[in-house]
Amino acid sequence: MYRRVELMERYQLFKQPSFIPVFENYDDFRGCCVGITGHKGVLGTILYKRMLENGVRIETYSSDITDAMSLENWFDRNNFEYFFHFAAVVPVDIVEGDALTAYETNAIGTYNICKQIIKSQRNCWLFLASSSHVYETSDARRPQVLSVGSIKKPGNFYGASKLAAEQIAGPLLKHYNIPNCIGRIFSFSSVLQKEPYLVPTIMRKIKNIPDGGTLEIINPDSVRDIIDAETVIDCVLHLAQNRFRGTINIASGQAMSIADITRHIAKVMKRNIKIRGINKSKPNSLIADVSELKKTFSK
Repeated sequence: MYRRVELMERYQLFKQPSFIPVFENYDDFRGCCVGITGHKGVLGTILYKRMLENGVRIETYSSDITDAMSLENWFDRNNFEYFFHFAAVVPVDIVEGDALTAYETNAIGTYNICKQIIKSQRNCWLFLASSSHVYETSDARRPQVLSVGSIKKPGNFYGASKLAAEQIAGPLLKHYNIPNCIGRIFSFSSVLQKEPYLVPTIMRKIKNIPDGGTLEIINPDSVRDIIDAETVIDCVLHLAQNRFRGTINIASGQAMSIADITRHIAKVMKRNIKIRGINKSKPNSLIADVSELKKTFSK
């Protein structure tokens, strides 16, 4: 039920923010060797496909990023000019169920990537995919816009593991003057996503409700900043093209409650349903300050 964006032959549930241009010019990447981890995940799949379709040589690392020897051998065979690190254990329930493996992958795996970049790829621009989950959420009744300097206080172990990855990578990359960008990615949706992620779960529930029926949702008043996964990759590619250095929020800067997200999805699916919700926990908010992103894209 994702709407088609004719320009790029892609499907998006959420409108492209006006300040984020669709990325179309791959000239800066052609003739380069690009590396990627996590190319089978949602974001990695999109970036990998786009690079291939536009004639860019892109090498994928499909093994375990905690296997230091395998990773070193792979890096030794390549000379990267751009590197995108997406590999991570993400679903909150999986992370909570095996916190040791999640931490080892998300934090120590990121260290392993940085180590190899430092050892053999000093001129390579590195993108590290982080998350809005590193931030402390605010009260949905008094939502705060989160800047890069806002309080970091993860509300789950996934966020803690991503914050640890940042804290490991940041000082190392700065010490060795490696050009890098840490992108704190807020909520996103994609036709590639599966449950238990929010949007596919809502879509399945709407599909199963009879026309005119009532859908019950949990925490309808919690607020999120959500964009399409294709838009996330537009941002990442623009940042790479500019060889942006620093930490930056990747989001729309717009707030949508879970109830509003549900209504929007129902409208796109052309379903006439009622929505009823109950807040089982205190409604919270994660909304990005995107001033740096706007500034970067306006240059």
